[in-house]
Amino acid sequence: MNVEITMLKEFTPSQLILVCGLPGTAYIGKLSVDYLTKELKAELVGEVYSKYFPPFAVIREDGLVELLRNELHQFKDESGRTIVFLTGNSQAYSPEGQYEIADAVLDWAITHGVQRVYSIAAYITERSFEVPNVYCTTTTLAVLEEAKAHGAQLLNEGVIGGENGVIMGLAKKKNVEGACLLAETRGYQTSTGEDVIDPRAAKAALKVLTAMLNLKVDMEPMEKQVVQMDEAIAKMVEIERRNHNAKRIYAQPINTRMRIAWNSLHRKTFS
Repeated sequence: MNVEITMLKEFTPSQLILVCGLPGTAYIGKLSVDYLTKELKAELVGEVYSKYFPPFAVIREDGLVELLRNELHQFKDESGRTIVFLTGNSQAYSPEGQYEIADAVLDWAITHGVQRVYSIAAYITERSFEVPNVYCTTTTLAVLEEAKAHGAQLLNEGVIGGENGVIMGLAKKKNVEGACLLAETRGYQTSTGEDVIDPRAAKAALKVLTAMLNLKVDMEPMEKQVVQMDEAIAKMVEIERRNHNAKRIYAQPINTRMRIAWNSLHRKTFS
């Protein structure tokens, strides 16, 4: 199998909208779409399997195994419109795989009459900010103006890596309306090179996305994640600072280290 889309339940969409958020920098896309899936109680209706996913089997909490996959979750709003959220635990690990999977999912959506495609990605910046900007690039000028009206800023250069970007390019090629929302992030990583999730950026992206979709979603749980991650990052920075200071001490001559240790002990004892 190159790409296999398996439907788990009967699927009869109306005015279909596809929203994509797969793992990437700071997990902004995945975090955003997973949050909507949970808060809206979207129903799992399909799974996407591919030989292009990394060659791992995931061990679940119940001891059983499963392949890496993407998932299709369905939500129907009060107007009868169908919104499908594409999320998952992996992207394809090769360029051809990312193209094939994005192409297969988009063709599946077109077969079911998709009217618009959204994707969420990261915009890495070194700029200091309290509230992340959300940038947008779209397949038509009309969608671009709509995104700007809801708070997104024009992105007029650069590239978008991965399936979150490729599916937007393919949407343009196949004449499907689409918008990619990119939230600012510093793109922090742990000392072992793992991405640190950025719920603040996800929250900013969701503010624009939910406005464009005219969805009402409780953002309080996401705000709690923002606070928790701020605390976690502060602790991580403190640990890195301590490790850095320790390395500086042990890089000094032994007599210097002894003097520093003695002075420190002296201060602690007689302060």
